Amino acid sequence: MVWKILIMNEYATLVKLLTRTGNPIGASVDDMLDALGLPEDLGRDTLYRRLSELYSRLEPLGLTIKHNPVSGVFYVDTALRSESSTLPDRLAATLLIVITLAYQEGGWVSFDRVKEFRKKSMKGVMEDLRELQNQGYIELDQLGKRARLGLRVPFEIDYEAFFRELVSEKE
Repeated sequence: MVWKILIMNEYATLVKLLTRTGNPIGASVDDMLDALGLPEDLGRDTLYRRLSELYSRLEPLGLTIKHNPVSGVFYVDTALRSESSTLPDRLAATLLIVITLAYQEGGWVSFDRVKEFRKKSMKGVMEDLRELQNQGYIELDQLGKRARLGLRVPFEIDYEAFFRELVSEKE
């Protein structure tokens, strides 16, 4: 009986961390290990097992545990997504370039690099970037020369499915 209470307390702790607000939303692996009192090296197995069990318990409620690879955190999200939020092709292409360059260059991406890959005029690139900024997909720096991924990207793009589709299209 004590064992079940300990596991339920671990679930409560995980839910509290995974639904934490702020920037970023959710919790990192290190935060969860610390909160559960698990050692960094050997505790990861226990943590991932608990996350898997919690995922199974949340799924019937329409909730899921997702990973935000940009901020390195896990969070709770609704399992169903509205398809009405799809971007027009030109914005999706520009966002894809920003995502790719952000991973390659470690965060900020120059407008010139986006222009180089998009093969559009600077005016066209700037229009796309401003629209993406207004929708929360990217942030523009104060000097107006660079962009980086916005807070909305990791919560709306399923990176695993995206990269799986890219690999399957190559084969």
